[in-house]
Amino acid sequence: MTRPKVISFANKSFWRNLGLSLTTILILVLTLISFNVVLSVNAMTKAALQLVEGRIDISLLFKVDAPIAKIDELRAALGKIPKVTSLIFKSRDDVLTDFKTKHAKDQEILSALSELPENPLGAILIVRAASSQDYEVILSAIDIPEYNSLIEQKTFEDHATIIKKIGAMTNRMQKGAVAISVLLLIIAFLIIFNVIKVAIYTHREEISVMRLVGASNWFIRAPFLIEVILFNFLAVILSAILLYGFLQFGDNYVKSFFVGSGFSLMGYFNGNFVRIFVGEFLALSVLGVMSGSLAMRKYLKV
Repeated sequence: MTRPKVISFANKSFWRNLGLSLTTILILVLTLISFNVVLSVNAMTKAALQLVEGRIDISLLFKVDAPIAKIDELRAALGKIPKVTSLIFKSRDDVLTDFKTKHAKDQEILSALSELPENPLGAILIVRAASSQDYEVILSAIDIPEYNSLIEQKTFEDHATIIKKIGAMTNRMQKGAVAISVLLLIIAFLIIFNVIKVAIYTHREEISVMRLVGASNWFIRAPFLIEVILFNFLAVILSAILLYGFLQFGDNYVKSFFVGSGFSLMGYFNGNFVRIFVGEFLALSVLGVMSGSLAMRKYLKV
């Protein structure tokens, strides 16, 4: 049995059981879509965390009567922490100037401020680190009575809450998508198993003739494995077409959410095209060959 005949046999099997073949491909496509949703969520989560972390800082608002010498001491202590990437200090006068600029159009606020005998605003120290996880170390360094007595307010807590919410939401979405993908993989495994079973039954006469003319076990089994690989190839192609069709319309919304970061799902999938889709094809092929081999071992007595 030559190679063209093997491929021809696989092609006949595909078209003879077209309904079952299309059902198998549909399940595989749904499985791949679910997996690509997981990849999209992971990519957007990382981009969101990077975006949030880029804007995170600890703003320490000092009391009006905080001694400048003690503030300088705290600045020096924080400057020695390796995780601190920058320290921006604004004196009381600087804070007052920023406040007036921000409320330049609100004459009531400016009038009330001018009537006060002195500047009511304290100095501010803005502390930035490379990662959101580093702020815990920084907060621990600040959280001692000597320094806490200088500080009126800390503004990191809101950012920490946002990060936790993003992480919790992402975990739930990932778990749901993974559960659906696993369920669809199990269904796909069973469907491929039954497709091969039906194909063996449908081609039982051809298989008998192959045995009579001395065809090897490999050439009898090969068409069924080629058929499985064809399912996988078509499923990957269709899922990629559907994915890019969605990205043509939905990626603009993603870009608007991540404005300023340069992130887009289209760019993510383009940059990882080979790794993602070749990886999916290979993974499905392994699954299909395992399922097909099991079916042939049980129903194909060669």
